[in-house]
Amino acid sequence: MKKVVLILSGGLDSSTLLYYLINKEYEVNALSFNYGQKGHEELKRASKICELNNVKHKVIDIQNIVEVFSKSSLTSAENTNTNSPKDTVVPSRNTILLSLATAYAISNDCKEVYYGAIADDVGDYPDTTLEFLESMNELNKVNNYEYIPIKAPFVKCSKEEVVKKALELDVPIDLTFSCYQPKEDGSPCNECISCRSRITAIENVKKSMQND
Repeated sequence: MKKVVLILSGGLDSSTLLYYLINKEYEVNALSFNYGQKGHEELKRASKICELNNVKHKVIDIQNIVEVFSKSSLTSAENTNTNSPKDTVVPSRNTILLSLATAYAISNDCKEVYYGAIADDVGDYPDTTLEFLESMNELNKVNNYEYIPIKAPFVKCSKEEVVKKALELDVPIDLTFSCYQPKEDGSPCNECISCRSRITAIENVKKSMQND
């Protein structure tokens, strides 16, 4: 059984990727990161999803570097614009998280690292592109004694295709959490760019299924 690392945010894309890897009978080690994000509810959802599947889950606290991310609306109290992709970009987030996940993989005898980049994010988030993925892999080839490939199986998939895959794999979609600006009670705002993308994709897939 192949032992792999997955960066699990608790959102729809990474949660679907978890079920995709489980379906391939991989031994998944799920990593979540607390970097001071406002949507900390996602960490609770990630834990619940892992518990449902008996998946090893570790939350790594890196809040002490939150000042590095201070301009992003995902971490800044002053910036509340969650409808602009540029404002929701967390500087070098995936570079940092994938590097930490690679280090974890090497230390725990895991053979690959996975993350839930999708095609619909391309253009909005530079660290979800195929070019970024290829560059990170080139770095990993020279960064350690052992090469740990980084993979993003959904990097060419639309949000709707991910939703379809989630339904095929029986992912508990309602348990996943994708909100950038949650309400005080922890519920999603249903207004930020992430919520709207999720809602639209789910509605479109449901309509398509009804018409078939």
